[in-house]
This record gives sequence, C-alpha cells and structure tokens, in this order.
Amino acid sequence: MLWLVLNLAKKAIALSRDHKPNDKDEQKRIVSFGGKIYQSQITQPPGAPGPKILLGPHRVFPGRLSVSRTFGDIEAKIPKYGGNPYVVVAEPEIKAYKITKEWDYFCLASKNHLYKSIINPNPR
Repeated sequence: MLWLVLNLAKKAIALSRDHKPNDKDEQKRIVSFGGKIYQSQITQPPGAPGPKILLGPHRVFPGRLSVSRTFGDIEAKIPKYGGNPYVVVAEPEIKAYKITKEWDYFCLASKNHLYKSIINPNPR
C-alpha cells in the first residue's frame, strides 16, 4: 500500500489499497476470468481451547495466494503450470493528485504494518 503524507493538512491520503480476494471488486474480476476464491478451514480436536473451526485467509485459485494482485508467481500466472494470467495480475490502480505550492512538503511511504496502524487504524 502506498501513502501520500501531507504536512500542510496534517493527514495522509491512501494512494493505493490492499488487493485482497474477498474485496467485492476483486472477486468480480477474478471470477469473470475463470478464477475461484476459497477459504480454508481447520477443525480443532475435541477439547481444544478456542473456536471449534479456525478459518484461514481468503485465497485465489490458481495460485493459492491471499492477495489478488502481485508480481511473479509462476503457478498463478503461467498456463503451463496451471495458472491463468488474467486472474492474479500485477496491474496497479492509479490515483493522481496535483502537488501545489501550498503544501509544506510531501512524502511517499510504502506499506508498513506500524505505519499503517498509525495512519489508517481501520483498514478494510
């Protein structure tokens, strides 16, 4: 995830978003190109503490990835290895902002779990 940090406004603007398989727009794109989305489950043994069924992350097939956009990953993208080049893609979503002279400064910051929790405490 990429952030634009503005000093003048004392705020951060998300320039990108996490592309997860359970996102409605990503689900629609994945399924329309023949991909599938699944979530693994593990049943706890009787008497084990905690929930009886543990759910894993949503994943994309082909590739078994928990993200829907990424570089690389032969199994997800190359048909020879069972992949589909239209399901897991590296195509970014782009937002543009005009930098004006009113801004004291700006900084681009890439995804970092600590930074993300400070700037965006309620991510999707």
